[in-house]
Amino acid sequence: MVASHLNLWATVLATVSLLMPQPAAAVNCHCYLSNGSKPQYFVNHQFLDFRNIANPKIPGTINDETAALKAKVTHPYFNSSAFANTWAISSWAATGGTYDNAYSKNDVYIATNTDGRPQSKTYMTMRTYRHSAFQESAEIQTTSPNYKYVSMRMYARTRGLKGAVTAMFTYRGGATDADVQEADLEVLTNDNANQAHYTNQPSSANGVGRPNATNQVTIPTWTQWRSYRYDWSRGLSTWYVDGKQVNQNAYQAPVDPATLLFNVWSDGGNWTGPMAVGGSAAMDVQWIEILYNNTDYPSQFAHCANVCSIDKGTAPGVVALISSGR
Repeated sequence: MVASHLNLWATVLATVSLLMPQPAAAVNCHCYLSNGSKPQYFVNHQFLDFRNIANPKIPGTINDETAALKAKVTHPYFNSSAFANTWAISSWAATGGTYDNAYSKNDVYIATNTDGRPQSKTYMTMRTYRHSAFQESAEIQTTSPNYKYVSMRMYARTRGLKGAVTAMFTYRGGATDADVQEADLEVLTNDNANQAHYTNQPSSANGVGRPNATNQVTIPTWTQWRSYRYDWSRGLSTWYVDGKQVNQNAYQAPVDPATLLFNVWSDGGNWTGPMAVGGSAAMDVQWIEILYNNTDYPSQFAHCANVCSIDKGTAPGVVALISSGR
């Protein structure tokens, strides 16, 4: 078996013409190879760019839960094919916390980058705001639940008051909490600004904790712009910050196809803690880039002649051709 596997790779390498990385704007990429501790081949690539969108505007908050849930998108970009073909902004209320947490389209918007020496003209903001009777929050998710294995990245920062969570994760629901499959990065604004939580959910089921599911990790300060990455491979979750691996966990890693989500929220419960009335927190995102759905390489080599890389591109969203068999 080992000899045949090596012979297969030898055939592949003999067939492939190895090239210097080059921009692949005009190249038909048949698959994408990620780097990292466990490189993988993926079928698809997606890039959401929020760095230069015209007419940014920060909407006011809505001090009525029903109205917040009925709010429309805050910018035409969110109705454009670039976003709406694969993503949707959530509009639903989570109950059961100290106060309701209402995800509203009003809290996902395009803002002007007012940083000193800004790296972009604009970015997407996802905001959570504490009203006296409820929390107004933000969430986006893929319209398809059929992502199986991903390398998901974002360039983002978290800011604001204590009592909020900002997150990037995969999710597949189940009949019970124990059946849920979820892998997440969570930043709690109650924590010190160099702490993050990485979990293959559920972290508890039927009132019993699963300590192997989660780790609290020291990372570079999340109030600054950082590149966050989650790699889901067969039987393994791996997380990176600014290109460096910070956590890896094989315990109950996701198995089945899932939805991809980003959110910012609070409900005053034990996990988020309470937020002061009139307070807010946010996650600003300049871009999101995703490789998704795995190809069984090299056995599907015939369908993967042109191999591309986002890690060897000259900038976020720029793909480089790294090998070609044709």
